[in-house]
Amino acid sequence: MPEPYWPKKKGSYTLADAAKVSRYAKLRCRFCKTERYYLVEELKVAFGNVECDDVPYRNNWRCTSCGNRNMIDLTIVNPSAADLQKIKLRRIDRILYIRRVIWRDE
Repeated sequence: MPEPYWPKKKGSYTLADAAKVSRYAKLRCRFCKTERYYLVEELKVAFGNVECDDVPYRNNWRCTSCGNRNMIDLTIVNPSAADLQKIKLRRIDRILYIRRVIWRDE
């Protein structure tokens, strides 16, 4: 007998919850050790209100330095004022929607 489908637990930690607590998300590549900082609110705009653990695996994110997939870790951080002056923040410039036409024969 197949096992039933169990939905994710109701108390999951989403981007909306992270936006209440912190303002920045740090994505770090485990291979080349590069770090990128994003605003949690902008990640929520880009991906919707998903779990924080699912963000690095959405749309098969690649590291911009080394090009590896599935090597990115997400951490919600509150950097100090000295660290805020050093970091370079990535912001949304624009969101492009691609419209594809798929044809079928009749």
